[in-house]
Amino acid sequence: MLLLSICFAACGWNPEVTAVPITEPWTAMNLPVKEGAVVWKSESKEFRAVHKADKKAVTRAYTDALKAQGWELGKFDDGGERYYMTLTKGGEKMDLEVYDFSNTGVVLKKS
Repeated sequence: MLLLSICFAACGWNPEVTAVPITEPWTAMNLPVKEGAVVWKSESKEFRAVHKADKKAVTRAYTDALKAQGWELGKFDDGGERYYMTLTKGGEKMDLEVYDFSNTGVVLKKS
């Protein structure tokens, strides 16, 4: 974790969030948080991360990762500053929000 913090400081990107370990069910989804990202909330129904990349790149990375896990993309709303998307998999539903926050913030909420 210290090495990650040093890298972010050296790169000039230092989001004002406290990193937490990624937990289930999010670890099984292979989310794009290995580089240039800080996970700051990981609970059974809600996940939050901040990314160094821009909104379009982050949105593409998440949708690609979730589609690879069998999630189907539904309604997409480009609300300007925020992108909203609904995803389904079997009887499960999840909402994805990508927004401006220390470059790009992401919220995933399972219903």
